[in-house]
Amino acid sequence: MNHTRSFTRGVLATALVATMVGATAPAVAAGSATKACAWTPAVLPMPAGALAGDVSATDGSGGYAGTISYGANSAQGSRATLWKNGKLTDYGYLNVPGYQKWVEVLGVDKAGTVVANAFRNGGPSSAVRSRDAGLERLPEPPGVSASRATGINDHGDIVGAVDVGTGGASYWRAVIWPADKPGTVVELNGLPDGEGYATGIDQDGTVLVEVDKDFSRRPYLWKAGRARAARLPAGATDVLTRGISNGRIIGQVTYRSGNGAPSVLWDRDGVPRAVSRAADVTGINRDGRIVGRTDDPDWHEFGVWRSSALEATLSYAPDRGLEFAVAGDDGTIAGRSWKIPGGRDEPTVWTCR
Repeated sequence: MNHTRSFTRGVLATALVATMVGATAPAVAAGSATKACAWTPAVLPMPAGALAGDVSATDGSGGYAGTISYGANSAQGSRATLWKNGKLTDYGYLNVPGYQKWVEVLGVDKAGTVVANAFRNGGPSSAVRSRDAGLERLPEPPGVSASRATGINDHGDIVGAVDVGTGGASYWRAVIWPADKPGTVVELNGLPDGEGYATGIDQDGTVLVEVDKDFSRRPYLWKAGRARAARLPAGATDVLTRGISNGRIIGQVTYRSGNGAPSVLWDRDGVPRAVSRAADVTGINRDGRIVGRTDDPDWHEFGVWRSSALEATLSYAPDRGLEFAVAGDDGTIAGRSWKIPGGRDEPTVWTCR
């Protein structure tokens, strides 16, 4: 069922002040000095009775998607949600027999289409999208046992993967659900042998793909039937891709030596660069702003990067925890925050003022 309500932002009592730093990563020129600002958090509204919520996707221009939860054993479950233009839209869960009452939201476009994954009682997932007042399954090729959606661009193209394995063994292939061919799903051809998993799509249609061969994942960029490998950092053995935007990609890297920068940016020149002090990166916008967690050993500090240079840090307050998920093209950051002690997750947007 589709609900809307006034978009009233409750500004938290504690504003988290960004700490500006001047260090830049190797091979990245230092930009002009950035004026310090206060990253001001605002909790997005939730319906009466909702216990928790979070933001996991943004359309880049003031629209945010995520979930709201009424509790694991509740009739309402955990529901796909869109906050846009002062309204909250509740798309619910996939209301089909045999599916659990929760979803995982991973994308939203400027038209407000939310992409997510629903899960059967036995565990396998099904890629879904919002339509009208609810969620619908995306089409699957004959014989597949599961599907997953991971992203959508503003043309409405959705990417992900389908499980074509047999005999109980999973084997994933990267796919696209093209907006100009409704009701179809197309496997991405031209990729190397091995399992493939599309993890994101840029506005120009370039798809970010992980290819897993011999237990080692490699990043590829696919467009119009042609795939090219992203350059690996020296000594890298495995790459977990995290995002793509405006020709830039981010990922987490494992090295043969066990050492090396864990978070890497591939800028538009294709050269991989270490993201300074980043332990885990989760989102990137069209201007190269990256968000994620820093190398703070307590896991209580989160970072904002401009390309690979650390621009600001935000830490837990005595009465508030936080976690970043996405960076919007409008300059906002979104994710979740919670009261300390004992608070539940709340969908939160930070604005630099």
